[in-house]
Amino acid sequence: MSLVAYIIIFAFASVTLLILLLSLVNCLVFSRKKQFYQALAAFVVTAALMLGSGIMIGVKTCNFVFSQFSKTKAQVENKVKEQAEQRRKKINYLMSGVPDNIKPKIAADFYELCGQKDWWRIPLVYPYQLVMIEDFYLGSLEKYKGGPLTEPRKSSTAAITFINKIAFDKKMLLFQRNIELNNSEKQEWGIFEFKTGQCIIFPSENAMFKVALDKDYEGELKLHSLLYQYRDFFR
Repeated sequence: MSLVAYIIIFAFASVTLLILLLSLVNCLVFSRKKQFYQALAAFVVTAALMLGSGIMIGVKTCNFVFSQFSKTKAQVENKVKEQAEQRRKKINYLMSGVPDNIKPKIAADFYELCGQKDWWRIPLVYPYQLVMIEDFYLGSLEKYKGGPLTEPRKSSTAAITFINKIAFDKKMLLFQRNIELNNSEKQEWGIFEFKTGQCIIFPSENAMFKVALDKDYEGELKLHSLLYQYRDFFR
């Protein structure tokens, strides 16, 4: 029987019990012994029915809560596994752009460290990474040169600064820069090739994407904020 059915029985028994209680009082007041015992018997039966339905409501409620908890727990665990698998695929994809003789030299935490305190990083094709300090509005493309990743000022050198939007694949980084020129902000777009370290600057986003496709770029044809890319990688 469903939980709703037990609730209906419990509610009906409660009302009936109240009516019977009033009948008992009435029988006592007017000394109606026969009717009193009949009402008492009905009262006991109804009370038992009410108690039984109440117990079943409790059991059904506990089972429902437990099943929902188990379901939610399983969903969370599956989501965590799914996110871990997606992240592993991203790492393997970026690693596929690294020469085989370099892969053994990659630090264990290169693709695991998300940053510390007031700075954050997005690992790209080794040895490159995006580093953001204090906020996610602007970042710099940096080349890791060795040493503790937790000390970016000592372990890497900046290649391109003032980057605020990016897209990338295993071969290149596509970016938008916001730079100040004569007290005004200027935007420019560029392609940085991980293999050669060469950078090409473009006057428009469309021109950048056109050349990227000519170079067999296989990533997303949309630039995203650094915060979006950070959350996408480390979610």
